Amino acid sequence: MILLHRLTPFAIGLAVALGFASLLRDWTGPFTALVATSAAVMLLCARLLRFHLRTFAFWNLLGTPVLYLLATFGLLLLMENPLFALLLAIVCILLVTLFYEYVFQYIHLPARYQPFSIEYLSLLLNVLTVFSLSSVAYGLLLLVQAPLFLLSLLFLLLAFFILYGTLIVSKAEESRARPYALSGAVLTTEVFVALAFLPSGLYTNAVLITLFFYFFLGLTRAQVIGKLSASVLRRYLIVAAVLLLIVLASTNWF
Repeated sequence: MILLHRLTPFAIGLAVALGFASLLRDWTGPFTALVATSAAVMLLCARLLRFHLRTFAFWNLLGTPVLYLLATFGLLLLMENPLFALLLAIVCILLVTLFYEYVFQYIHLPARYQPFSIEYLSLLLNVLTVFSLSSVAYGLLLLVQAPLFLLSLLFLLLAFFILYGTLIVSKAEESRARPYALSGAVLTTEVFVALAFLPSGLYTNAVLITLFFYFFLGLTRAQVIGKLSASVLRRYLIVAAVLLLIVLASTNWF
């Protein structure tokens, strides 16, 4: 039994690789590749997590990489450069496989698990997910004139799940994580709507909203676990300000 669990992270990585290969090489339609890959990953992940369907930890550990996978699929459909698309797919394969390797160690071989590995990797995946989701949402607004209201509502729900899940993984109490996640989801959605009216490209908007999300999530996480200090605040302000200036100075406005 442990051998099957040991092979599960690699099986998940193989499933993701086949899904991206199917998409990039046009073996099947995009929808078929997305559904088949997501179903395979979710089934393998559920087995790795022992099908504890009634716990939020189960849905968080399943949902975090799957949501990142789905967002990456959507972003690949917008990519025009095949080299960038391939690089994006490889990064996704490696990160999803690594995430479930940590999950395997955490559940089945706790003596080998490095503390906070899932926490830090979840934070990275969630930031990347916000960027990819934002890019896809702005792409839908630009290319197919999707209703902003519906996209905003979906973005609000996904932002709440991402924020709440990240705070819970960070060992925050549910009573404290919930209001922070809700307020952060509302603020992030407001930024999403405001950026939709700016004369900037979809990737610029996605980077800007990701910077806001990173700044809010970093400070909120430090606050709920009792590690917020002047030095932490200063570090996040400096990083966010420098990245913001780089983005604003390098983007093409139209």
